[in-house]
Amino acid sequence: MRKLAIISLSIFSIAVAKEVKLETPPENVGKYYPPKSEKFEFLNTMYAMSTAFTGLMTNVQEKDWKNAEKWVKILEENYIKVGKLVPEFDKGLRKNEMTALVNAVKNKDMQGIQENAQAVGKSCSQCHQKYMLTTKIIYHYPSWKMINIDDPITRTALETEDYMKKMTDSMKKLRVYLDDNKQEKAVLEANNFAKRLKALSQSCSECHTNKLSEQIYFGKDMDEKLNALINAVKSNNKQEVNKNLNWISVNNCSKCHNTHQTTAIMKDILTKP
Repeated sequence: MRKLAIISLSIFSIAVAKEVKLETPPENVGKYYPPKSEKFEFLNTMYAMSTAFTGLMTNVQEKDWKNAEKWVKILEENYIKVGKLVPEFDKGLRKNEMTALVNAVKNKDMQGIQENAQAVGKSCSQCHQKYMLTTKIIYHYPSWKMINIDDPITRTALETEDYMKKMTDSMKKLRVYLDDNKQEKAVLEANNFAKRLKALSQSCSECHTNKLSEQIYFGKDMDEKLNALINAVKSNNKQEVNKNLNWISVNNCSKCHNTHQTTAIMKDILTKP
C-alpha cells in the first residue's frame, strides 16, 4: 500500500497554511533499485525516453525526418516499457497518442506531432510531479541508519541520530553549566563537545571518499574555533563562548544540515512502516 505524506507549511507572514502532498511510488519501483537490483533498469528507461524525446523534437525542427522516425520509435519502445516494468503506471500512459505521434512523424504532420507530443509529454510530467521527488528520496538518498559512529566519550558505536543527540546535548550542557556557574562541569562538556564534533568526520568518509569534505568542515579553522571555545569556557567568557559556537553553527553544523538533514527527515517519514 502506498503512503501519502502530508506536510503542512505555515507561512506566518500571511497566516496561510499550505498542504503539500507527497505520494510514495508503487512498491514495484523498488525492484529496479539497490539492493534488489544494481542495473537501474527503470531509471535507464527514463533516461532513454527523455533522450529520445529530445532527439525526436530536434530532428522534427530540422526537418530531418529519417532521424525523427528513428527517435520516435525509440521513444515509443521505452514509453511502453514503463508500463511493463511498473504495471501500476500503465494506466497513466497515453498509448493512443503515442501511436498517433509515430504516425504523425511518418506523415510529416506538424500539427499532429505537436498535439500528440504534448499529450505524451504531459503524461510524463504528471507522473514526475507525483512520484519523482519521493522516488529520489527513497531509492537514491543513502540511509543514515546504515552509518555508525564511534563515540570518543562512551567508547561505543552509535547510530548517527543517537550520536548527534549526544553531541548537541554536550553543547547545550556547556551553556547550561556555564550559566549556572558550574565551571568544572562546563569545561568537561566543552571538551566532550569538541571531541564529538571532531569524531563526526567518521560519517563523511562513508560517502565522501576523497577526504575533501573532511578537510573543508573538519580542518584547521574548526580546530582553532574549538580550542578558542574551550579556552573561553575555562575563562568564563560567555561572549567568546557564544561567538565561537555561532561560528561553528554557521560554518559546520548548518552547512551539513542544509545538505543532508531535510532529505534525511523526509526519507525517515516516507520509509516508516
